[in-house]
Amino acid sequence: MVQSNLSYTFSRPQTRGKFLHLDEEKFFVRGVAYGSFRPNREGHEFPETADVRRDFALMREAGINAILTYTVPPVSLLDQAMHHRLRVIATIPWMEYVCFLEEARARRDVRRQVRDGVASCRRHPAVLLYCVGKEIPPDIVRWYGRRKMEAFLQDLCRVAKDEDPEGLVTYTNFPTTEYLELPFVDVYTFNVYLHRRPDFCAYLSRLQHLAGEIPLVLTEFGMCSLRHGRDEQAAFLDWQIEETFDHGLAGAVIFGWTDPFYQDNRLVEDWGFGLVDANRQPKPSYEIARRRFTTSAPFPPERRWPKISVVVATYNAARTLGDCLESLRQLRYPDYEVIVVNDGSTDGSEPIIARYPFRAITTPNRGVSAARNEGLRAATGEIVAYIDSDARADPDWLSYLAATFLESDVVGVGGPNRVPGEDTWIAKCVYRSPGGPTEVMLDDQSAEHIPGCNMAFRKWALEEIGGFDPIFTKAADDVDICWRLLDRGYRIGFGPSAVVWHHRRPSVGAYWRQQVGYGRSEVLLERKHPNKFNAWGHTFWAGRIYAPYPIFRLFGRPLIYHGLWGSAGFQSMYDPGGHSFLTFLPRTMEWHLVLIAFMALGLVMPWAFLLAGAGLGYSALYCIACATRAKLDDSIEANGLLTWRQRVCWRAMIAWLHFLEPLARDWGRLEGGLAPWRSAMSGVGATPRASRWWQRLQPFRRRVRWTYPGGMGLEKYRFLERLTRELGVRGCAVGWNVEHQDWDLKVRRGALGVAHLRMVVEHHGGPRRLARLAAVIKPSPSIYWAQGILAGAALATRALGLNAGVVVLGAFFACLWVAPITEASRLEAVLESAADAVTRELGQEASADAQRDRQGSR
Repeated sequence: MVQSNLSYTFSRPQTRGKFLHLDEEKFFVRGVAYGSFRPNREGHEFPETADVRRDFALMREAGINAILTYTVPPVSLLDQAMHHRLRVIATIPWMEYVCFLEEARARRDVRRQVRDGVASCRRHPAVLLYCVGKEIPPDIVRWYGRRKMEAFLQDLCRVAKDEDPEGLVTYTNFPTTEYLELPFVDVYTFNVYLHRRPDFCAYLSRLQHLAGEIPLVLTEFGMCSLRHGRDEQAAFLDWQIEETFDHGLAGAVIFGWTDPFYQDNRLVEDWGFGLVDANRQPKPSYEIARRRFTTSAPFPPERRWPKISVVVATYNAARTLGDCLESLRQLRYPDYEVIVVNDGSTDGSEPIIARYPFRAITTPNRGVSAARNEGLRAATGEIVAYIDSDARADPDWLSYLAATFLESDVVGVGGPNRVPGEDTWIAKCVYRSPGGPTEVMLDDQSAEHIPGCNMAFRKWALEEIGGFDPIFTKAADDVDICWRLLDRGYRIGFGPSAVVWHHRRPSVGAYWRQQVGYGRSEVLLERKHPNKFNAWGHTFWAGRIYAPYPIFRLFGRPLIYHGLWGSAGFQSMYDPGGHSFLTFLPRTMEWHLVLIAFMALGLVMPWAFLLAGAGLGYSALYCIACATRAKLDDSIEANGLLTWRQRVCWRAMIAWLHFLEPLARDWGRLEGGLAPWRSAMSGVGATPRASRWWQRLQPFRRRVRWTYPGGMGLEKYRFLERLTRELGVRGCAVGWNVEHQDWDLKVRRGALGVAHLRMVVEHHGGPRRLARLAAVIKPSPSIYWAQGILAGAALATRALGLNAGVVVLGAFFACLWVAPITEASRLEAVLESAADAVTRELGQEASADAQRDRQGSR
């Protein structure tokens, strides 16, 4: 370890969630790039010792607490930084601008340079981060491909960790190689130069999603005062520093300290990025940095913060409730209240609630939605924030939620929920498995869904839609509330640093029960929002699900936008293959039903067991691949505290949970009736009058027609809008034609059949109208495929003389013949009854309008 001549020491930095910490306090980087300079008398590219002392004193006066160097700092400079309470981000330079992977010797030289650079200042208390590389040119990355580059950078991070296991390591990226995936770094650092405020804000939101769970630090941003003027540079830095912290970054480093910059053995004197000029005279931008860094980081004191009501709905959560309420008492927010709704707990939660100075409401046990509505009615804040009783809030949780509300035109804001460090290893495996609460993003700034354990809404918006729906007593209330707000045309935002720490299920049995409960809740959700589910009962998400487990890719690979000849300034990666049918096949109900059918068939036809075994093998491949790619617990994996046996246990548990989750969800769905063969709830008992008897005996295309006489109120677009609503009430999913379809509505309920409906209205003079509706009802294509496969298998089995197999296959075929017939009759009945209801409704409205007109004429 490098010895310092100073008597006091700094604590070494750590990462927790989206922030850096020194001991128990957050450390927000308020930095400036220092260098590069002409070599001094000792040969280092830094000023002389006396000049460094003056620079550091001027920095501390401006509230700067970190510097970024472009060469490895000598111990003497680290000592001076420590004396002035400055942390150092030490960049280790090497030959990034050449094809360094061509020869083994070049690769060894790079590793040696990184090793020597870390060793020269190893464990010095002033070091904040080691940067093992910076801005590798896009042509070099493109030449080798991103996978080779990512593997080499990961190797460099391992080299640095070998020299200093407790040190934090990063690689500094920039927009032209944004697509590099770097989950192995401790801190995500990025250089961005964008001069338009909307562009800058949008890109910070994008970077937060790219950074994921780890802290994000902006290590270069600035403006040249020689080209734009000193006052414009100052105004530019003013809002960029504000937006950086408002977007939840762990810090920012201004480029740079002085105007001149030493590069490629020459002094660049036509740059004016510095906070001070060549003579160390402060510029207006220095005063801006001092005001922002000394009083406004992370948030300006003069800001008007909205009052927030925090609602905790709890039921039998005594084990975690105290931790939750204690975290709420320690929130750093100027104007908030806490309302605890005890939803009929019987486990001793009430004495815990009484220990805290919060408003308490006790109700009979009615479920989470009813409890959240009680909190909503009692709230006095402009914003109502919800946190689960098995979660604890980051001290700045409300500040980042409020900042997103103030920044954007949104009615709701959510944030991430992380697993606490004290949770058991099984709970941490559950966190890295599917089925947990997570956000669904429409883009980098707008969400389709925010998890119920960490969500906030404007109070008037919740009141406008009637609050939470009480039918959701266990789960899915958050999905329902988000969809209802989006249907009203409102936006929901996301604050990536509004973190809560959410306990996961501590055992496999608890995880199973949770997922079964989620499956039951999806049944209620599908009945209320049938258009959000496909024929097999799976949710249609318009956005992308963000989760701590990796995407399984069987075929295809991500696509990278490079631009013509690799010239794009912003090169992004898109992942179309991650959403293919084969990718998610092992998680689908239809896959499990096919495997069960093959196993049943194997009882009389042993060869079917081979197909079932192949399917189970594919499921196992999916689970093992996801478990292998999962990133284990950061705090212990980074320090090498997991033995190989522990790693095997962790990954085996993650694979097992990946296997169990879809089975548990399907079990819950089936219990609640969300099966592929589900049918419309209304009109099932009616006898359709339009179809012919012979149509009712075949499972193929069925054509039906209805006519409805009426008056002027019987108008096509009005009728179809009302019919869409009526069919939705009856549990049908309804789609409208987009451009090329020759039908007006597509109606389905389950995977067994779909109806395409057309309408025309005849004008018979005066107010008289006649509406004609025609529907074509047919099974889904999967029914035809299944019938053909069963028929072919039956013929082959008969040829082999396996009569028992023919009987089993014949039974399956008969079921697939009768089921579409039954579904077609139900669809026909529900279409007819819904159309009758709409006709009556429009007729009554027309009669009422005519009555009002007659009264008005008198």
